Amino acid sequence: MTPYSAEAALARQVTAEEPTARHRVVIVSTEASVRADAAVWLTSAGFGVTAAGSVERALELLASERPAVVVVDESLRHGDRPLIAAIGEVSLGLRPAVLALCSGRSRTAAALAAGADDVVERPLDWRVACRRASALARLRQSAAEAASLREEMERVRRVIEEERSTREWLDHFDALTGLADGQRFDRAVDLALVSASPRSQVAVALFDVEHLVLLNSRLGRARTNSVLQQVAQRLTAGLRSDEVLGTMAPPSFSMAARVGAGAFGVVLTGLRGEREARTAVRALLHRLWGRYQAGGEDIVLSTSAGVALAPQDATTAEALLQKAELAVAEAVERGGSVRFHNQTGNRVTERSRAILRLLPAALSKGDLQLHYQPVLDGGSMSEVTAAEALLRWSVPQFGEVPPSEFVPLAEETGLMVSIGNWVLRTVCRQIRTWLDQQLAVRVSVNVSLCQLMRGELSELVRSAVAEADIPPELLELELSERGVLRGDPEVLAELQAIRALGVRLAIDDFGIGNCGIGYLKQFPIDVLKIDESLVRGVDVSSEDAAITGATIAMAQKLGLRVVAEGVERSTQMEFLRQHGCGACQGFLFSPAVPPEQFLEYLRAGLGPAAAEPGHRPLES
Repeated sequence: MTPYSAEAALARQVTAEEPTARHRVVIVSTEASVRADAAVWLTSAGFGVTAAGSVERALELLASERPAVVVVDESLRHGDRPLIAAIGEVSLGLRPAVLALCSGRSRTAAALAAGADDVVERPLDWRVACRRASALARLRQSAAEAASLREEMERVRRVIEEERSTREWLDHFDALTGLADGQRFDRAVDLALVSASPRSQVAVALFDVEHLVLLNSRLGRARTNSVLQQVAQRLTAGLRSDEVLGTMAPPSFSMAARVGAGAFGVVLTGLRGEREARTAVRALLHRLWGRYQAGGEDIVLSTSAGVALAPQDATTAEALLQKAELAVAEAVERGGSVRFHNQTGNRVTERSRAILRLLPAALSKGDLQLHYQPVLDGGSMSEVTAAEALLRWSVPQFGEVPPSEFVPLAEETGLMVSIGNWVLRTVCRQIRTWLDQQLAVRVSVNVSLCQLMRGELSELVRSAVAEADIPPELLELELSERGVLRGDPEVLAELQAIRALGVRLAIDDFGIGNCGIGYLKQFPIDVLKIDESLVRGVDVSSEDAAITGATIAMAQKLGLRVVAEGVERSTQMEFLRQHGCGACQGFLFSPAVPPEQFLEYLRAGLGPAAAEPGHRPLES
């Protein structure tokens, strides 16, 4: 079938999406008419065409030329197998795409099984053949470009390896850990971005070793340095582990660096997407969590990670690192684990900087206030048995600033110790005020991890209770699951000293960490507060209901009082009542209110049940 002028024009139009003159085609057929028709049509479509009338000639051409496409009769064989199967082995360089000419549908499956990339069935329509050959040529070109990129990546990797042996490289190693320093890390990210593409992504992960300043003040510089060296060793070993290597498609490289006092960075290339990045970073994070040896003492570290991906988050090293920094800051704020930049919601850092400027004066000016959220008896769901003291701060330019925003900033700057001390003494004085009005109510206070790790909390509690002249059992300290379960001997000693004073201890937000409830037996804990994330689903999720019900039952067997946080619906309340939950709090009953309004609750006959001997609530 020879194309007339109009059909030749159509052949050129078919492939006009992308010029194909740079692509060569080898036509392999023992039929002279097929070779002739194919040559005319494919030449008109812009291909460079060479024809072979025998298998032997075809093998010679494949060994000497670099065709983009081979148009081959499916019936031809090389030895005891189809010629199609041998094309990849005898071709010079990258395997060409194969377009098979098949004798009807019965041979199509055989051609594809032998390695054909596409087929055209007889009777042959050369317009269809031209269109499919053009598409295959473009795909093959993309594969060639990808191969070229991999070669470039290999070249970059070799350059990096060569630089390791030079003085210039050695000048940018961290002397303590032996890892690359921040400047070298920045350059490595620059080089890695050469290979970044949607199918081969680059991840920058920043790891923050939390509370390093407190650790240094308690252990001393020498032992803290030893811990940092162990962190670097675990990070390096993690990069060589099968868990991490398995997420990166070769050619790829990875590198770890120390980029700050307690900050480490990792760059990973060859990742197919966020799932692989998450797998790799979590594998590294799991290695960093846990116990470290420091001069014969076991130290438990908490580490958070923030991750940014190229090209989806940024395409320059500076922007990528900035976004990883935002992600790790939010990971620390949210209590650890991994945070990706696309989860941060593009947090406005200008607001954070403004809050940091205003926060130091807020305490001295008396701008911070305490509100009290009622805790109700789980049986009656109407009697106030206790209260939780919650910080409130109103700033003229921002309005109400939530504690979830300013408390992490206060912890980062060290202000939380002073704020926490003020909260503790203020709560004790408020308890005294209510006692003077013949109202005894237990009040719980959230304690920051930085307060606990200073080793001075028990003395502060003793002093505050004595100055206010209150029964110690009316004070309850709430500690985060992550903080109290660190396992540090000093932390355990502090908790035991506080409990010896008669002050009650509670685990706050239980259920969001990695601890099993049986682990609590070794700690002097009185109360378990179930996190609202579990309570939220007890009436709609069978899984949340099962977990919450089991938690209540196990806590009761351990002799712990259970408080459910975040109760907002009557159906949740009924579930908790049926499962014997000791107490509840949440917006279903009341938000946190000023002390004057809380006093009205008490005077209205709603409680309390925690009266000290000799004190009874006033009748309404």
